[in-house]
Amino acid sequence: MGTKNNPGKFDCYHAAAPDEPMFILLARDAHAPLIVEAWANNREDAINRGFHPESDRAKVVEARQCADAMRAWRKANR
Repeated sequence: MGTKNNPGKFDCYHAAAPDEPMFILLARDAHAPLIVEAWANNREDAINRGFHPESDRAKVVEARQCADAMRAWRKANR
């Protein structure tokens, strides 16, 4: 999982194509963990159905870790 100071393995800034649109969720957004978990659930379902490669499971794991870290950050920074 990445942060501003320590980009993660799946850093979107590094992976983005020039001028590719992005949408960033920050831990301060109360909805962010739920949205990240929804993405993880949808991606895992797509992997299970063969629409995404098995290697994407690492992204799912990281996304769930990120959602947990967002909750912890919000609790510590209220």
